Amino acid sequence: MNFNILDRSGRSIFYYLISSTVFAGGSHLLAHIFGNNMWFFAAMCYIQFLILTIFFYHVFKNQLFKKILLIVLGLTTCFAITDFVYLEGPKAYNSYAISIENLFLLLYSVIYFWELMRDEDLVKQSIFVNNLPNFWYNSGLFIYHCSNFMLSLAYNFLQHTDFDRSIQNATLSVTFIGGFAEVVLIFIGLLKAKKFRS
Repeated sequence: MNFNILDRSGRSIFYYLISSTVFAGGSHLLAHIFGNNMWFFAAMCYIQFLILTIFFYHVFKNQLFKKILLIVLGLTTCFAITDFVYLEGPKAYNSYAISIENLFLLLYSVIYFWELMRDEDLVKQSIFVNNLPNFWYNSGLFIYHCSNFMLSLAYNFLQHTDFDRSIQNATLSVTFIGGFAEVVLIFIGLLKAKKFRS
């Protein structure tokens, strides 16, 4: 894959993939060394939220949506810091902030699909949405954040209760399946980007 064939949105997805690798490796390493990696988890979730916000900023065509996106970024940043420092703390899974980040990314995905459906330029140029790399990137993101939303919402609660661990394991399994689907769809998007630019 030649990095130069990627446009701004494609490069954002590339950075997202890199951050995911750092996220997975770093979380495992820190948990092994220190026993608690929640501060790193919260930081990486925010970094990925920031990267994907940039992605959606590039793919959105509606200027109002872009302005709202920047306002939401500012507000979410303030809340994530508050959650990390005061509410749940650096040693706990920051369910409040991560759930809100997840929810907004889901909404952004839906908005992008809505924009694609109403895009008259694509119709005029006879371009099918399944030929667009961003369609595949967004599909992957949508599936993953749908599968991850319940985990982000309930994980802190499940960690500190005597609930049957099978519930937690089932939620994690759904997230892992969503993550696998996300990687496959993003890979298809990267292949489409190669064809789109050639």
